[in-house]
Amino acid sequence: MGEQKKRRVAGNVRVPRHGYAFVTVTARDANGFIHHYDEIETPLGSLHEAVAIMQLKSTAMDAAHDEARRA
Repeated sequence: MGEQKKRRVAGNVRVPRHGYAFVTVTARDANGFIHHYDEIETPLGSLHEAVAIMQLKSTAMDAAHDEARRA
């Protein structure tokens, strides 16, 4: 049960298990270096939470809060 199964959809495309997603992350740091992280299969709930945290901690969110405070 713990082994990963490859399902075939339209040829030889890998498909994640039900309720999971394949995720690949690429990030650029302040020095311009690009960091690539390998593809991982993660639960959709974890993906949604991680993206929500990144959005809440983003500089765009900080700028929006600053604008709202000034209004």
